[in-house]
Amino acid sequence: MTRELGVLGRRIRVALAMALGLSLVVCLPAIGSEAVKVSVLTDMSGPYAGITAANVEAAKMAIEDFGGTLLDKKIEFVGKDHQCKPDIANQRAKELYEKDEVDVIFDVPNSAAGLAVSNQAKLHKKLFFSIGSGTTRHTGPDCNRYTFDWAYNDYMLATAVGLWAGENLGKKWFTITADYAWGHDLLTHFKAALEKKGGTLLGNEMVALGTADFSPYILKAMNANPEVLVLLNAGKDGVNSTKQAAEFGLKNKAKIVHALLFIDDIKAAGPEVFADDYVTGAWYWKSDNPGAKEFVEKWRKKFNRPPNWMNAATYSAVIQYLEAVKRAGSKDAEAVIKALEGHKFKDLLANPGHIRAEDHMQTGNAYILRAKRPDEIKEEWDYFEIVGMVPPEQAYMDPSETGCKME
Repeated sequence: MTRELGVLGRRIRVALAMALGLSLVVCLPAIGSEAVKVSVLTDMSGPYAGITAANVEAAKMAIEDFGGTLLDKKIEFVGKDHQCKPDIANQRAKELYEKDEVDVIFDVPNSAAGLAVSNQAKLHKKLFFSIGSGTTRHTGPDCNRYTFDWAYNDYMLATAVGLWAGENLGKKWFTITADYAWGHDLLTHFKAALEKKGGTLLGNEMVALGTADFSPYILKAMNANPEVLVLLNAGKDGVNSTKQAAEFGLKNKAKIVHALLFIDDIKAAGPEVFADDYVTGAWYWKSDNPGAKEFVEKWRKKFNRPPNWMNAATYSAVIQYLEAVKRAGSKDAEAVIKALEGHKFKDLLANPGHIRAEDHMQTGNAYILRAKRPDEIKEEWDYFEIVGMVPPEQAYMDPSETGCKME
């Protein structure tokens, strides 16, 4: 009898434990009911801070315009500074995914930093939208299903203006290149564009990021006597190298093409420094794309200036991510990826835009921009003239050629 009671007692305890376990599972909140956490990891204090720091505000504005809630929860935001340093970016991304439990990271200028964050996204199985990191490795050999490349990459920057410059500005080029992954990729793609037009690269100089004195490299370029000087840098480096090209008189002998050039750079250095220089842009604030006018007006009201195209790209990427979560009905990364892949849209940045499923590249039209001369500027901050447009099928590498093998 005692033995039978013991067996019965054990059965009762097992039944109670199973019932208790079942009740615990039922009471746990579903993943989809938790708050969506959005982060911008960007350069707030390094060489690109003047261009990218405001991407934090662009993301906040996107969240506000979306309505501030998603999946019946408030959308939470976390902003972090990576100082344009890959090791710091890697550590910040790890902290954001693990400690802050963010669902997605946006931006990350500096290609080496972007690649580090992309790897963290893959390890944590959470999303990363590369905006400031232009390397084609995001959509090439280092692609992964958790990384999306937004608005541009260095192939687009180089190919669009490179082909145009080889046709319209001259076929003898000299390049000055930022000595890290992004600069190296740019050089490869600019050389390819030049070769397609039958041009000649007279020389190239690799220059460390953050260099202040470009005079040795400008002098070498002058001695080569190019028709086109191509500056494969950005931010403070772009401003410094252009100023010194003007000071040494090279600007009077050759046309200057930039890898990246923003209205912020022109405002800081003065329009006379960049007058008649050329660059590819993914967007310009005078755009008539859907919602662009409203976005620009709101930005100007808040900051007393128009947004640059990286601000617009950040806003676009955040909105499209939130829309994808809404379509998926869940913030689960796999569900959101399915909602993003192949999606076509029209917004302030791209009209139309397309998120390629093959390599997660978001494509749109590429614009050839000429920096206006001071006497041409009739409105503050209106520093560019659109002189050409390259459709996405020409501006972006075909997905069959990228080398991406999406797992």
